[in-house]
Amino acid sequence: MTDRRWLDEWADAVAADPENAHIGRFSDFAVRLLDTDGGDVVVHYDRGTVRLDDASSPLITLRAARRTWRELVSSDAPPRRHDLLSLVKADGGIEVVEGWEHVVRHLRVVTRLVELGRTVGTR
Repeated sequence: MTDRRWLDEWADAVAADPENAHIGRFSDFAVRLLDTDGGDVVVHYDRGTVRLDDASSPLITLRAARRTWRELVSSDAPPRRHDLLSLVKADGGIEVVEGWEHVVRHLRVVTRLVELGRTVGTR
C-alpha cells in the first residue's frame, strides 16, 4: 500500500473513475497510511482525485502490516479480510489510530477507493 508505483497507478484509476467523481465531489480529507514494516505515506483526497502529499494534515491515520494492506486490495482475500470495516474488526487487521469519525463520514468514498485499489491489484 505504500509502494510509490502502486500508489501512482491507483491515483490514475481513481482520477479516471466516474463513480468516484460523483460520490466524492464534496469530500476533502487526508489519510496517513502506516505500514508496520516501515512504510508511511499521506494520501490527500480532494473532490475526486488523490495525491501523495506529505504537507497535508491527516484527519485519518490507519496502521497495518504490509501483508494486511495487500489483503485489502486483493481480489482473492479470504472472508473477513476483504474490506476496510472487516479488517478493522479482524485480528491482525487494520487499526484506526486516529479519525474514526472521518472514516465513517467518508465511508462510501473510502470504500470506493479500496475497490479501485483492487483494479490495480497487489504487488
